Amino acid sequence: MALQMRQNLNLRMEQKLKLTPQMIQSIEILLLPQMALEERIMNEIESNPVLEIEDGPEEAAEGASDGGDDPFGEAEAAAAASEGPSATERFEANRFDDDPDLWGDLLKRRREARSLDEDAPDKMEAIASAAGPPPTLADHLLDQLRFQDVPERVAELLADLCWAIDRRGYLSVPLVDIVGDERLEDGEEAWECIRSCDPAGIGARDLADCLLLQLRREPGDNEFECQLISEHLDDVLRNRLPVVAQAMGVDVDRVQEAVEAIATLDPQPGLPFARTDNQFVVPDVTVERDENDEWIVSIPDSQLPKVKIDDAYYQLYDDPASDPREKAYLKEKLGAARFLLDAVAQRKRTLLKIATEIVKHQQAFLDQGPEHLRPLMRQNIADKIGMHVATVSRAVKDKYIQTPAGVLPLANFFSGGIATQDGSEAESSRSVKLKIKAMVEKEDPRKPLSDQAIADLLAKDGLDISRRTVTKYRIAMSIPSTRQRRRFAD
Repeated sequence: MALQMRQNLNLRMEQKLKLTPQMIQSIEILLLPQMALEERIMNEIESNPVLEIEDGPEEAAEGASDGGDDPFGEAEAAAAASEGPSATERFEANRFDDDPDLWGDLLKRRREARSLDEDAPDKMEAIASAAGPPPTLADHLLDQLRFQDVPERVAELLADLCWAIDRRGYLSVPLVDIVGDERLEDGEEAWECIRSCDPAGIGARDLADCLLLQLRREPGDNEFECQLISEHLDDVLRNRLPVVAQAMGVDVDRVQEAVEAIATLDPQPGLPFARTDNQFVVPDVTVERDENDEWIVSIPDSQLPKVKIDDAYYQLYDDPASDPREKAYLKEKLGAARFLLDAVAQRKRTLLKIATEIVKHQQAFLDQGPEHLRPLMRQNIADKIGMHVATVSRAVKDKYIQTPAGVLPLANFFSGGIATQDGSEAESSRSVKLKIKAMVEKEDPRKPLSDQAIADLLAKDGLDISRRTVTKYRIAMSIPSTRQRRRFAD
């Protein structure tokens, strides 16, 4: 059978959704929290010469973000130009036809003038007076080791060993891998010098070694505790105290007393020196009561730079004498600036709508506390405000709300629900977790509640919850198991 090649021409209609660069930028701005948005705006000001920081009242900045169908905000430019440009601007604008190179000079001078602030503190002085980064664990150890009288051959290895200690404070890498076979004896001597430094327990091989290093520095007789760690640490961690008591030939009370002493030790002495970037949170939304005792939601954008488009660039764009290339450049920059202002304003409106609906639904949480958090899904909010659920998810991501109870992530107000036996409104999973935590805190430590017992108690309160769900919630809250919570002596 012969194969034939044919060409066919078909006409088909279809719809496709394509994200324009402007839509992508709008989504990115919606995702940004307050501090990141401030940085984004400042970067746009640096890269776009038509933008400038508004020094006037906030109302002017609000008006700048309402462009409507006007692509470049000619209405705003006309209103701003009613006062007339300055003499210098008129002079420079009229000279473009005489010298096109003055266009670049004007842009440069405007950006330099905007960057100057006579009232701003000296930047170099501010940098010099800023606090430096905290010392690392290796720095802390080397500062102590400088005052120890050690041979030169040993001192040469101290820095390598200090930097090999992990964030917990353990030297988990084999010593021979650091110093080599030829210098193993010197390495062991250097290692002992490090183990004598503060905090106690630094340079340990494992948990047992770390605890023993600390116990040996404690005053008094700690021989029993040391034996407990050396020979029965696994059983202690699993709370098998009767087994340990039988093996050591003592009563459970003595083992319990030793375990309580061991619990005061630090299993990871290096963590206080581990560098962590503490996130400084600026609330994106605030909620507070007004004089009528009603909850009022607002978007505190006072820390954001008030940005506007310099009306002089509209005049340059409309100048018939301007070079076509200059007009194309201005058209691009004016359009980008207008879209930035609109995107920031749209972010504010979207966030305000979502936060208002959240507060309406979670008034009991604000009035009475976390135990009264109601089940709420992002889809519920999306349906109420007529937006896609993906928009709601983007808007609440990494955003914080300031309440009378503190600054909380907006995502905390969303929670699944546990059905009630009487068919009434479900109870949020977060409030159920708080109830489980409260039960564990109030239980008899000699007879701790099992997961099934907790489920039965919650069922008496009208919650339809299984033992497996209780176990899942308990693990999520890092609550030990029944065996691990049991105390064998008072």
